[in-house]
Parts: sequence; C-alpha cells; structure tokens
Amino acid sequence: MLTFLTIYTYTAKNPSEVLKDFRFRGEAKAIVAIVRAERGNVYEALSNAFRLLNLDTYIKPGYKIMVKPNIVGAHAPPATTHPETLGALIDLLKSMGSSEIVVAEGSGEGSTLENFRILGLLDVALNRGVEVVDLNVGELINVNVSDGRALQNVTLNKQLFEVDFFISLACLKTHSDAVVTLGLKNLIGIPPSSVYGSPKWRLHEADNRLGGTYMAAPITDLATIRPINLTIIDGIVAMEGLGPTQGTPVNMGLIIVGKDPVATDSIAALIMGFDPRLIPTLKMATDRGLGVNDPVYIEVRGVGIEEVFRPFSTARTEHRRFQIMTRDEYILYESRMTFLMASAISWAIILVLVILRIKSKM
Repeated sequence: MLTFLTIYTYTAKNPSEVLKDFRFRGEAKAIVAIVRAERGNVYEALSNAFRLLNLDTYIKPGYKIMVKPNIVGAHAPPATTHPETLGALIDLLKSMGSSEIVVAEGSGEGSTLENFRILGLLDVALNRGVEVVDLNVGELINVNVSDGRALQNVTLNKQLFEVDFFISLACLKTHSDAVVTLGLKNLIGIPPSSVYGSPKWRLHEADNRLGGTYMAAPITDLATIRPINLTIIDGIVAMEGLGPTQGTPVNMGLIIVGKDPVATDSIAALIMGFDPRLIPTLKMATDRGLGVNDPVYIEVRGVGIEEVFRPFSTARTEHRRFQIMTRDEYILYESRMTFLMASAISWAIILVLVILRIKSKM
C-alpha cells in the first residue's frame, strides 16, 4: 500500500513545471518586489522593497499621502491590517520626507474608528501625528464612473480626492466572493456604508444585477475613479480558506509591493496558487487598462516566486477552477519524500523478517 501511495505521489503536479508558463520573459510592463519579512523587521522589509522599486523618486516629499488599510471590522490580523505594518509604513514615509499622511478606511462592519481603537491601529496613527479618517461619514461627493460596469456614478468621501498619492495597504487572503482579496479588492472599503449599506451590500447587489462577476465590476469601477498609486500586500501571516474573516492563518513571511495595482495583485495571486489571467477582477482590470495581469510581462525583484509559492485553500470549492495548483495537489507533492522513506523502511522491515524466517527454517 505504501509503495502504491509513493508511486501515486510522484505523479502529482510539480510546482516548478506548473510555474513554467508564468516565468518572466524579459519584456517588463510592470515591476513587483517580493521581500522576506517578520513582525520584528517590517520597517526593514518595506525599506528593502521600496529600494528595489526605486520609490524614492516616485513618492515626492511634498505629497499628501492617503494610506487605506484593510479593516473590514474588529477582526484580529490576519483578517485585518496588522498595527506593526501600518506603523512601519508611516515611519518609512516620514523618513522619506512625507509630512502629511492620512490613514483612511470605511469599515464594512461596525464603527470604523471603534474598529481602529479595538485593533490598536488608532494609537499607532495618532502617536505618529497622523490623521485618521472614517470614509463612511464626512463630506460626500458624487463621482461619475467612465465606462462603468456595475456603477455609473459613486458617492465617495471628498477627502479621497484631496491627496496626491493613494496607497492600498492590503492583506494576503482568499475571499468567499472575490476569490482573492488583495490591493484592488481593498477598494470596496472606500464607498460609505451610509449610502451603500453594511457590509456594502449595495455593491454586491450591483454586481448581482450583472449576473455576478465575483465583484470584478464594482472593484474595477472604483479603481478607475480612485487609482491606486502603490500597493503593499502584507503576507507575513496570510489567510486561506473562508476569507475575508473566518479563514485559517498561514505563515508566509513576505511582503509584496508594486506600483501597478493589477500586476502586484497578480503576483500575489500566483504565489497563492491562482492563475491571475483567470481571476475575474484581475482579468477585467487588465481589459480596462488598469494594469497587467500576465506574469510573463511582470519583472519580479527580490525573492523569486518559486521560493514562496504555496497554493492556498480556497474560500469556496468552485474557486479551485481559478488555480494552477490546488492546496491538495501541493500537499500531495510535498509528501513524496515522506512516503518514499516510509515505503523504504517498510520494505527493509519485510526483508529482515523474510531473512529471519528463512534462518529459522534452516
């Protein structure tokens, strides 16, 4: 039986072979940095990623910067942005000469500011002299969506358009509706719940009227009117399975950064085992000219994809059709040596028993 299982594991997909069709071909349309990170060195990791992308010339000292974390509700990380990541980012931006930084979110559950307080993010921002904005309230304006798919116009907080630079500080997670929730999906937090309901159910309703696009239509609509200038995906501890809040933590130990929001999400999705060319949001975003989702045209700097490739369990079984390698297939591949050793040991034991039996009859 062990021998059969050993042979079976060697028929499993090989990650290197699976990733072969996604390797960069030397025609860069976008650049994404992947860096190793731990909770104790987030500042250094972000600094390394910024250096790899030459962001010192991209983020001007005089810019007013808005950082949009992922605070869907009062759920502890990795369901939400970790306080240390937010603090390290603010410190880094200040070291680069940024004097005006705003942290803004419109939580889908409960009070945004109360969620910030519970999770320790309010102290992180206020102790650094940074303003915290609740996008669910305040002065709201109506914005037309050019070539809108789910939305023809959107009501948004005016402060979203009073900044020079917008950063999506996202988490590395799977999602029950959108398949994955990364930098682009993070924009679902910007429409006010006072208009779109809690948890932003009117956006889901708009998507359902199209027959369902896995939230690709409203997400890309929002990305056209509030472009993301920089995406930072915290994958130090990620989440697989029933995201965005009920999944299982995964220690990935990495941070992913990029100027092209589609490319950054695409590399993150690929690391999670998904084909970014099939993910509805990334496919639609590319079709709408928001970025590139084909990894063969995305240069990766820092850690290679194969070094951190680890397929995630999906939030729904049907989402496996978007993967190039499922979690089960990856586990099967990883178990090859275990079964090989167990099989070898079992055969050795059988051989010893046979020899002893033969000797006993002599």
